[in-house]
Amino acid sequence: MSSSERARDGLKGDAGIPVEGAELNTDNLLDLYEHAPCSYILLDMDGRIVQSNAVFRRMMQPTEGAAQSGNIRHLLTSAGVIFYETQVIPMLLLSGFRNEIALDLVPPSGERIPMLASAALRYNTEGRPSHIRMILLQATERLQYERDLLRSRKEAEQMAEVVRQSSDAIITMHPDGTVRMWNQGAADMFGYDASEVIGCSFADLVFSVNQRIEFERALVAINRGEEVRSEAAGLNKEGRQLDLSMSLTPHMEAPGTLVAFSAIVRNVTPQKIAQRALLQNEKLASVGRLASSIAHEINNPLAAVTNLLYLADQQVQTPELKKLIGAAQDELARVSQITTHTLRFYRQSSSRTYLDIRELFESVLALNRAQIRNSEIAARIARLDSRPLFCYEGELRQIVLNIVSNALDAMKKGGTLVLSSREATRWSTGQQGVRIIIADNGPGMDKETLARIFEPFFSTKGILGTGLGLWIAKDLVEKNGGSIRVHSRNRQNMHGSAFTLFFPRTA
Repeated sequence: MSSSERARDGLKGDAGIPVEGAELNTDNLLDLYEHAPCSYILLDMDGRIVQSNAVFRRMMQPTEGAAQSGNIRHLLTSAGVIFYETQVIPMLLLSGFRNEIALDLVPPSGERIPMLASAALRYNTEGRPSHIRMILLQATERLQYERDLLRSRKEAEQMAEVVRQSSDAIITMHPDGTVRMWNQGAADMFGYDASEVIGCSFADLVFSVNQRIEFERALVAINRGEEVRSEAAGLNKEGRQLDLSMSLTPHMEAPGTLVAFSAIVRNVTPQKIAQRALLQNEKLASVGRLASSIAHEINNPLAAVTNLLYLADQQVQTPELKKLIGAAQDELARVSQITTHTLRFYRQSSSRTYLDIRELFESVLALNRAQIRNSEIAARIARLDSRPLFCYEGELRQIVLNIVSNALDAMKKGGTLVLSSREATRWSTGQQGVRIIIADNGPGMDKETLARIFEPFFSTKGILGTGLGLWIAKDLVEKNGGSIRVHSRNRQNMHGSAFTLFFPRTA
């Protein structure tokens, strides 16, 4: 049978009957079959290739006779042969048709060509399967597309996981500012679950009335396709204020239509607190340097006045005048002592020195002598069972002074202040060190106050307090390798506070 006869035979129906109108269009149909843009083959039920078109022959690169007498199994990989016999043929016999069968053909060149095949049975006049019609499409580009799609999907999943787990709030919003997507970072930052905020106005959730106006201005810029970066004060679900840094990015579609925008919001409250604390601490340090400078300059006239009082005491004869001069000398000695302690307190040291704890306590009490006397406070040094401590002297003085100042401020109506120290061991590490206790019988603190006393800018003194004293004290204690604990009670018959400091011998 010639190729044209075989081609004409392939144009007949399942029972071998010519397709209606085929006689009038045979040449056109033969041309369509032979020069189709895809491979077409006709197999017998044993897999032998009994007919193929030009595209298939060029792809397989054998002679026409070889292509017609070859077997499809010889063109498949070993795995492909098993798949063909166990999956393709049984499904064809069951349904008569099989679509998008993935096969790898291996021509004589040895190059593996991925194909997608669609197959259908051809029946003889007795209704039995006689041949398999098969159309083959090269799947190289499709497989590459699927690989690219899979890679893009994995990258999108990884990015989605990054968004979900980010500590920053990553939020997608509709053009009107209502929430569309809310990640876990946003839930942690603002206290709202995603189910509570989807569809709600972001500005109403987070900003006060004044800040909402600024956000609306940002929306105008977003609608023009501009990115917006700004800082704002927001509120969480509990009403606590947060310092926020925001980056708003528009998502535009042609022709310049805003379809959504995303917001990356970072809580910069700790950084802002640190900046304010640093600025305030620098102001306090400047005041301290000024006080130290003044104390130093006072020493010269103090020395002159001391000498003059001595000379006057030698000249006067009456007991009354001698008594007055003696009182003046005592007060002058107290002023001299205060200036000496002030200079010692603000002395900056870049290296550790041995500090006597008694001398430390005495200098701190001397600086606060006027407040102690005016408030009728009994201040005493109780127990001193510790050797000198090798430490940064200025920092330890500041720690004790800050705590003592707070205790004195709390006892406006009088009370008792007790300072003590002893040798101790930190049992968690076995470190040897010094334990300092500063206790008072003032009004004490409630649980809420006690939980926040080491927060920067938290103060119970109103405008008179900076809220930095205990925060700085705690920071300096930890810097020196120590620890600080507080016990306080505010009951009517049992009240007061006790600060316990531990400093290791080797920090």
